[in-house]
Amino acid sequence: MSAVPGTRVEGTSGVGRGRCLRATRAFRAGEIIETYPKPLLALPAARASRTTCHYCLRYTSKRGRYASVKLKACTGCDQVMYCGQACQKAHWKTVHRSECTMFQHIKSTVGKEMPTPVRALAQVLVLLKKGDPATVAAFGDNGSLASNIEAFKANEKRWEDIQLQSVGAAMYALPGLTSPTPTAAAAEWAERAMRALCMIHTNSFDRLDPDQGMTGVFLDPRLAMINHSCIPNAFVDFQERTGVLKAQVDIKAGDEIEISYIDFTYPKTLRQECLSMYHFQCRCPRCKDDLDVYEICQMSPAIPLNSISLMPDLDKLRNPAVNRSGVPKGTIDKIYREWLLHKDGIYEVPEEQSLSVWHAVTPLMRACMWAVEPLPMALSAQCTSFVQTGGIYYALPLACFIATECEPYRYVTPFIAWRLKGVMMIVMLMAETARRTASGEMAKVCSHKKLADILASIDQVTICEALLRLIVYQGSVSSSEDSEVLFDAKDRLQDIESLEGREIESALTKKWANDPQDPQGGAFFQNVVLKAVNDLAALATEILELELMYNDHLVRGRG
Repeated sequence: MSAVPGTRVEGTSGVGRGRCLRATRAFRAGEIIETYPKPLLALPAARASRTTCHYCLRYTSKRGRYASVKLKACTGCDQVMYCGQACQKAHWKTVHRSECTMFQHIKSTVGKEMPTPVRALAQVLVLLKKGDPATVAAFGDNGSLASNIEAFKANEKRWEDIQLQSVGAAMYALPGLTSPTPTAAAAEWAERAMRALCMIHTNSFDRLDPDQGMTGVFLDPRLAMINHSCIPNAFVDFQERTGVLKAQVDIKAGDEIEISYIDFTYPKTLRQECLSMYHFQCRCPRCKDDLDVYEICQMSPAIPLNSISLMPDLDKLRNPAVNRSGVPKGTIDKIYREWLLHKDGIYEVPEEQSLSVWHAVTPLMRACMWAVEPLPMALSAQCTSFVQTGGIYYALPLACFIATECEPYRYVTPFIAWRLKGVMMIVMLMAETARRTASGEMAKVCSHKKLADILASIDQVTICEALLRLIVYQGSVSSSEDSEVLFDAKDRLQDIESLEGREIESALTKKWANDPQDPQGGAFFQNVVLKAVNDLAALATEILELELMYNDHLVRGRG
């Protein structure tokens, strides 16, 4: 990965937006713009602290790139984990030398781990006291990071949390400088602690991982200069301890680099609530005109990239078959609020509790607005519920439906991790249904005749191989060689390629993967892979009707 800066800092980019980064040259979609290998803060979330190396941030898993990683705890505090001596030494030199004694004290007095924000603040405080140059430059009295402290103070509940967390961090990080007795030194460090915590909340990133969810905190001062937009042209990928800024669409020289601090597919009111922590009101076109995901998709420059995806019908992306007459602007937020009241019921019994979730999103289903939240969340939750309750054969059509009717409109760029994860979900489910079909079990347990017939007629192993090659292709476009999903796809490909008697089928999938424009390979992918995925997806709403006991008027097909 190139370390050459792809951006320049500018002083202002609009009212209330402060400094920004602009591209110094053109970048194609998927290209790395900049890397950030030396963050000031990079630590795992508390819930992942026992399964993640605290320096390189590799995490253990049952399958994947780090499945064989064996973590060992620090012998001093037993609170942080390492994948090897190299990481342990590097972390000791960076910060753990200063925090190890603190963790020992916490373990002996409190008996539990510090919350992630408190631990992040404690690290900053010990490094500030130590006089670490980079930390002082960012968090010191004249530090470069914005704090928004007055805005935090204006929110009474939030400021109360800031104060409590700051006191906790300072108590353990600075035992010699803080005490219950008011002193000038104690007051000064208390103020520094609160200001530093505000800086962390304002400038840090949730180190999101498509498989693990939020897995920690990441803060780099230069990365923090990038402004937010709900229609971003870039995104941040995290590869171990390094943050990687990538182009989401083609970017021209001089363009401002913008990322989304939140999930930009949320309804407008929820986006505004999520952004309240940053103390600004987004004025991007998506927010200004309250555009839904279909309207954003229609104007996206990333549409042509979908010619090699599970949604190669570009006209469908440009002209989605939705009917907004029953869902006027302003009602989506109301639908989301109602759904929130019942969302946990999708996993519950009796069925009436689950049905209340679907009644909340009925207007979206009638309008065939499958990609508008909270409908995708309801569909994903139901897919998970099918898997957990043994209905894996019903989960497969739903996964195909989500991958073709939801995700391409929500995340138009096909190499975005969430799109690739959706394709991988199809692979994992189809691998299981293939095993059951081959053994004859599927015909016995699947009562849905159309579904059973489709599964019996398609070459599920070949489809899995083609979908894995699709993941590898798109993953390579976005330069995500270290991606866990990409690694898993390559690993599963090796398993399939080791099977005997598949020479012809494998040759066709390779032909398509090597040149998606090849007529023979393209026809194979269209007729064997896409047809099967779409045939399965076409059963999704019918399965929902049958399994959730819908009346006919609740769901009206795919549109």
